[in-house]
Amino acid sequence: MSQPAIETESREPGEAFSVVGSRQPRHDSRLKVSGAAVFGTDFSLPNMLRGKILRSQYAHAKIRRLDVSAAAAMPGVRAVVTSDDFPSKPFGPFVKDQSVLARDKVYYHGQPLCAVAADSVEIAERALGLVEVDYDPLPIIDSVHEAMKDDSEPIHPEAKAIGSPPYESRNVNSYTRIHRGNVERAFKESDFVLEETYSTQRVHHSYIEPKAVVSEIDASSGRIKVWAATQSPNLLRASLAGILQVPVSSIRVFSLQAGGGFGSKAAGEFEAISIALARKSGRPVKVVLTRSEELIAGTPRPSVHFWLKTGVKDGRIIARKARAIVDGGGFASEAPCYASIACPQLLGVYDVPNLDLEGISVYTNKQPAGTFRAPGSAETNFAVESHTDMLAKRAGMDPLEFRLVNCWADGSLGPTGQVLGRVGLKEVLNRVSRSIGWKQRRSFGGSESGSMTRYGVGIACAYIPPAASMGSSAFVKLNEDGKVILITGASDTGAGSLTALMMIAAEEMGVGLGDVELQGGDSDFTPYDAGAIGSRTTHTAGSAVLRAAKVAKEQLLDVAASVLKADKHRITLKDGVATDLETGRSAKFSELASSALSSKGGPIVGSGAYAMEYPAYDKDSVEGHVLMPSVMDPAFVAHAVVVSVDESTGKTAVERYVAAHDVGRAINPLGVEGQIHGGAVQGIGYALYEQIHHDEGGLTVNTDFGGYKLPTIADVPTIEAIIVEGYAGEGPYGAKAVGEGNIVPPAGAIANAIFDAVGVRVRDLPLSPEKVLQGMELADTVR
Repeated sequence: MSQPAIETESREPGEAFSVVGSRQPRHDSRLKVSGAAVFGTDFSLPNMLRGKILRSQYAHAKIRRLDVSAAAAMPGVRAVVTSDDFPSKPFGPFVKDQSVLARDKVYYHGQPLCAVAADSVEIAERALGLVEVDYDPLPIIDSVHEAMKDDSEPIHPEAKAIGSPPYESRNVNSYTRIHRGNVERAFKESDFVLEETYSTQRVHHSYIEPKAVVSEIDASSGRIKVWAATQSPNLLRASLAGILQVPVSSIRVFSLQAGGGFGSKAAGEFEAISIALARKSGRPVKVVLTRSEELIAGTPRPSVHFWLKTGVKDGRIIARKARAIVDGGGFASEAPCYASIACPQLLGVYDVPNLDLEGISVYTNKQPAGTFRAPGSAETNFAVESHTDMLAKRAGMDPLEFRLVNCWADGSLGPTGQVLGRVGLKEVLNRVSRSIGWKQRRSFGGSESGSMTRYGVGIACAYIPPAASMGSSAFVKLNEDGKVILITGASDTGAGSLTALMMIAAEEMGVGLGDVELQGGDSDFTPYDAGAIGSRTTHTAGSAVLRAAKVAKEQLLDVAASVLKADKHRITLKDGVATDLETGRSAKFSELASSALSSKGGPIVGSGAYAMEYPAYDKDSVEGHVLMPSVMDPAFVAHAVVVSVDESTGKTAVERYVAAHDVGRAINPLGVEGQIHGGAVQGIGYALYEQIHHDEGGLTVNTDFGGYKLPTIADVPTIEAIIVEGYAGEGPYGAKAVGEGNIVPPAGAIANAIFDAVGVRVRDLPLSPEKVLQGMELADTVR
């Protein structure tokens, strides 16, 4: 059932906000800096065991023998679990092809084989060394090109692909297509047609805290209790229920502080191992991954291969045919999500009347893909925005001018025919270009006299929608002392978004932020929320909080009208006081809340729920696996960057960085700036440094942060964050999505700046010195 839209502005014209729009530190700052916050790695229970996992040493092999008897007999070992301790029914978010522990085969290096619970970590590790495993190695598929071959050996011959792929290869596990107009005819009418390929790499989330969980089986009820540093207690609970084949209500999840997540901490395969060990041992079991385990067997952002063919006439893009092939790894896992999102993102943010876009995911013998901040968007934007600069050059136009001529505006059609409105795209482009000094820098270019360093400027833009179709709910109540209690199932993995929810409650109820207390973290008692994923917390959970606060506010006004003997419509609520504007009489919230306890209507408590429906679109334009059929309340971002490139080494340094974000309304500008900074830094790492490497046998070779390179403070300049307001979204008070948008443009902007500096178009990430230097040496340029 559809819900009424939330007002994007609940203030009278000219009336200022009291809390919303102010710069507020995170509500849990003191807790964290004092060391009092309890993270997943900190938590423990009495009588708790420690668990460790044995992992495959092959990327693809049959398991001939798995003997755990010696490990089970070792003193101090309390339980050993194998695939026999789990339901035989396969699971997966899209394709049902997964098992928690390997059964007859292993499909990637690091796949869990069995697990041990022991009195200490050291005993558990020694016990793993006693497990005997015999393998028959199998040939591996290590690229999307191999996987797409018609005769490639299927990795999962029993799995059923989604989206009815029109390909012979049985390693294709999902397919999405978007099309409109007549692409081939438009190509013939074009002034020129440009065809290019791009690719991106596999990268890990690199959160500070590795995955950690404690599980216990309640002795009296038999219920499963899980303490986890999770992004979504409710999605984790649902995932575990499916994996373990138990009712959702038999699982209780407690959400602990999380040292980052970025999409990786919501699924339940890892936590299920801890549960099985707890069940078999009869004691609580804690499992914490090492950094090596994270890099070998985590759920990284997958590598993606792109092919784009675009026709341009009179400086306008009139046709595009493009394909994204996602290297999903040993299980389908989240790869269909990437493919389905990459498909519409192949359009970019441009008005193109003729389209034929495909998103495909395939099996290979690598780590299965997991969601990672802006899945399907960050990868695709690198290809699309690099391609856009090459189109501009071929058309003889400035890259900024080319974007402004071709980009979306109010009334433009999205990928599936949705009519777009409140589009702040041109403003964010103009704001970053002015701040970076686009015209002056483009005319300068080149190198300083006598220097081997050349400078370039680049720009890229993007859109990001929130996952607002995934619902939220909240309770807001008023205590007898006038304090507002916000109860939410929303999570915060470090972004500070729960502070924004508290600000919304404070604003609507008419109290200061210090008078709002937050409660959550227990799936039994908090209302449902889909979690800190998909840029949805402030937008969607905030909308639920606003609705709950409005209900509580109306109840409060009713009580105030009775106590003050006044018309409720002339009563204002501010600073914890209700005032009759006509008579000047007032009553504190504490008095009103106490009065409500024994008056008609009862205690003041409001509930609110929200889930956004997808905007209308052309259903005939989409086929296959459709995850997001239309663009939902998009926010727009643009980044501009100045780089220096050392001609002798190919090393690129980011000298200046400007990022603008169309946020609709900034609930907490300080938090928005933090998200812009964090996204840009993560995007710089993606562009220049990070990559999971595999050898010829499919084994991960860089298994620590010594070999997996991340940007340091020396690699990141001051990032200028520009908040653009005024293009109101559907979120609370007109807010739009913030979380994911700013990891999307960095790679494209930096690649374009490198091209501007040295004329080298690097078409695969990361943009390493070796690739830049090789490009210069081969003079592989169209400059």
